[in-house]
Amino acid sequence: MPTITSTGIGSGLDVKNIVSQLVELEKRPLSSIQLRTAAAQARLSVVGQIKGQLAALDDSLRALTLGSTYNAMTVKSSSQAVAGSAAFTATPASYNVQVQQLARGQVAQSAVISGGPIGSGTLTIEMGAWQSGPTFQSAGSPITVTVNATDTLSDIANKINQATTSVRAVVLNDGGGQRLVIRSTGTGENQGFRIQVSDNDGNDTDNLGLSRLAYDPENSTAGLTLTQSAQNTVALIDGVSVTSSDRTIANAIPGVTLTVSEVTSQPVTVEVKQDQDSVKKALQAFVDAYNKLNSTLSDALKYDAKSGQAGPLQGDSAVVALQSALRRMIFTDNPANPTMRTWSDIGVEMQRDGSLKINESKLSAALNNPSDLQNMLAGTNGPTQGLARQFRDFTTGALASDGRVNSKVKAIENEIGRLNDQAKRINEKASRTEERLLEQYSRLDRNLARLNSLGQYVGQQIAQWNKTPSR
Repeated sequence: MPTITSTGIGSGLDVKNIVSQLVELEKRPLSSIQLRTAAAQARLSVVGQIKGQLAALDDSLRALTLGSTYNAMTVKSSSQAVAGSAAFTATPASYNVQVQQLARGQVAQSAVISGGPIGSGTLTIEMGAWQSGPTFQSAGSPITVTVNATDTLSDIANKINQATTSVRAVVLNDGGGQRLVIRSTGTGENQGFRIQVSDNDGNDTDNLGLSRLAYDPENSTAGLTLTQSAQNTVALIDGVSVTSSDRTIANAIPGVTLTVSEVTSQPVTVEVKQDQDSVKKALQAFVDAYNKLNSTLSDALKYDAKSGQAGPLQGDSAVVALQSALRRMIFTDNPANPTMRTWSDIGVEMQRDGSLKINESKLSAALNNPSDLQNMLAGTNGPTQGLARQFRDFTTGALASDGRVNSKVKAIENEIGRLNDQAKRINEKASRTEERLLEQYSRLDRNLARLNSLGQYVGQQIAQWNKTPSR
């Protein structure tokens, strides 16, 4: 691009400033385009927000179309010692549950051992169940821990922990010396363990050397002392004994999972009944999602006469139509369900500002007829669908790739694209204009410079002539 390094040398004009002002005139339409682009981007942002909130409303409506929402069951217990949950397949009923014992693992500890090496050899640890006799019924492959002559009690504990996750070993100091405590990490009668020792001192049954860490009553070897035996949870449910390897009793009552935390001296009443809160929560989620979307639409479409400020989508016919359609959906009815036909009948009422509010007394009455409520919202009664299904058909359609929301997004994106193209063309035209003007003024400046130089030469010649004496 031509440039003038010595501005106005021949013409005396501030060429750069003149050209800059002429170029700014060419770019003047950019201000309008930039304002329109910013407004379009603001509209696109709001429409994106509307799309997200419409998707949340669609999700809330999906919950109202699921049978599991209306058939959800809950477990109520008369004591914190027994808690529970129930699948929707559970049968409403009341049960007496008495916890007789809690599942736990085995714990064994050594006698007090002074510091220093214990003795060398191997420890073989095997998980299983101790039965009367005593006899040991193995429930897994044994693991072997090699103990060196220099290993201390802490070294042995570390080696046990590195070799298996079925038991955990820890060294405790009771003030009189160290004790090795080993406990199974799981619970249940199959989480017992035995420890057999091969002691390098030649005697595997004495109370010296590594044999002090053995636990094998079946073979009359008991260097460790049992402080807690492994056992299952045992409970009576309506007089029937049930067991579990942990503190959870699953499906002893079909569809019900009980969690026990204490032994009980008296039976605990456990009641399985319909969970009305499930429907309440689903309806509240729908109302919250609707109100959030309604607020966004209202703000986007409003006009404040006092300030003269309009919302970013004020007067937008597509968004106005969406708002109207959403409100019409609240006033649809389900004639196939005579006792409950409208959203208002179950307590979902529209307020003056277009928001929704739940009438608790109406909802409570509706929840007393769960079958009718489900049919009214989620059912398919011949040609008439439940109100939640109808509403979700609308929201799903609006969110489809060719639905009204995505169509609006594409329209705004296309508008922004056109505005960007216009801005690009104006900038390109201004650049060409600047190049042309600089070239023209450069030529003018050069020509005037030559004329000035010629004028100076002529003036010098005339002056010279005037000095020459006449003959």
